[in-house]
Amino acid sequence: MARKRINMRQIIEVLELALNRNLSANEIHRSTGISRGKIQAYVKAAKAAGLSWESIGNLDPALLERIFYSQKSSGTDVEPDFSKVHQQLKQKGVTRYQVWLEYKDENPQGFCYAYFTKKYKRWKRRINLVMRQEHIAGEKLFVDFAGKTVPVIDRETGAVEMAQIFVAVLGASNYTYAKALPGQDLVSWITAHVDCFNFLGGVTRYVIPDNLKSAVTKTDRYDPVLNRTYRRLAQHYGFTILPARPRKPRDKAKAEFGVRLVEMWILACLRNRDFFSLDELNAAIQELLEKLNAKPFQKLSGCRKSWFESIDAPALQKLPEKVFEQEEWKTEILVPRCYHIDVDAHHYSVPCQYVDERVDLRITDTTVEIFHGLERIASHARRFSQGKKSTTNSHMPEAHKQWAGRSAEKFLEQATQIGKCTRTVIEAILGSQKYPQLSFDKCAGILYGLRKKYSADDVECACQHALRLNTPTYRLVKELLAVGLNNLPSQVLIELSTNIQHENIRGPQYYR
Repeated sequence: MARKRINMRQIIEVLELALNRNLSANEIHRSTGISRGKIQAYVKAAKAAGLSWESIGNLDPALLERIFYSQKSSGTDVEPDFSKVHQQLKQKGVTRYQVWLEYKDENPQGFCYAYFTKKYKRWKRRINLVMRQEHIAGEKLFVDFAGKTVPVIDRETGAVEMAQIFVAVLGASNYTYAKALPGQDLVSWITAHVDCFNFLGGVTRYVIPDNLKSAVTKTDRYDPVLNRTYRRLAQHYGFTILPARPRKPRDKAKAEFGVRLVEMWILACLRNRDFFSLDELNAAIQELLEKLNAKPFQKLSGCRKSWFESIDAPALQKLPEKVFEQEEWKTEILVPRCYHIDVDAHHYSVPCQYVDERVDLRITDTTVEIFHGLERIASHARRFSQGKKSTTNSHMPEAHKQWAGRSAEKFLEQATQIGKCTRTVIEAILGSQKYPQLSFDKCAGILYGLRKKYSADDVECACQHALRLNTPTYRLVKELLAVGLNNLPSQVLIELSTNIQHENIRGPQYYR
């Protein structure tokens, strides 16, 4: 192992003792601990450069360093352009050794490979400096998922599911939170945040997540596209999302360190235990988490919990009174010709004018909302019955409204709006069959077909004539309207004016 190089401050001290005080090499060695050989070499180099003690104080430190540290490489001091070297090394397949060979081809007397590598690493450290972050109380919460997972066994089937571990760390106090979740999906991500804020008893001003899909839909260093549900969570709780830059783990160094602590002090302790539910696993995690937060700092006084209670907790924002409702978004859904959209095998209606348009769905545990652009065009109560449909009458075209929800009560209600005789005819038609559903088409023929063609007064008058003839049927009402109430044959008018009773006259009951 090479000896540590003597710094310039020690060399100047040696020169001051030798040139100014005229001490011998032995005396300087006893005073500084530097070997006599090096002392003599430094004094010799100074005299060779024509330096006196008075002139040393006026020289540039870089010049002094070049005088006393001659290059140890074999050959002329040819400094490579390390900015170009760094750019070449970013290319796929290019190695330092290959770049050094190209450098040696151009400069045969240049640096050896070891010194070339040392100089490059020193140059790279200068351009890759780390900015120390200052964390204000209650300002930032760093969140991430741990790399390690924990197996959870199903007691009934024996199937093993790997639980994901969510970790959150406060910036000022390093107070840590951890929770086991079934996955890294959006529902788990939102649930973890809600539980974390409840654990802290407040909300920070900023949350710094990684660029997972549940947080960032489209990554960008300057303008990332946030997940819609995650953005609504931020609006509900009143915090701002500041995603870490892609491939920049130092932006969330607190979370990285918190994950390492959780893996070391919690997951490692649970590695030999079997868990049969997430609740059982989370109970064990919370027990160890309390110990972690109460563990004293090595270089600071107190612990994470004491720092949280004195620094972060008073500065947190209050929790909202209303609990955030879990939601899921489905975007760019095409409305089919049946104007119903499928959500978990249940069908919800959309206004028929939006057929062949693209809409967005907001799905919660209680509602299904449909948006066209920024406008909400439909809202339904959430239903979980598969194969069924939820239809709003106003969403249907006029032709469909007439046939939707047909029932005896609905027909009687519509007949009443036309007139008393029409209702009596409809009652007679419904009662003419063993099952009322068999008469629905005839009722619809009077209430929709004939009513669309003739006025309400004409339909009522025709029904009145049909009742006088003791033949309250759709066919007779239709024929009366077709002939014209003012153009009825004389025989019909006589029958209408006189109710003839004769044994040869057969009433409708005969044909039943």
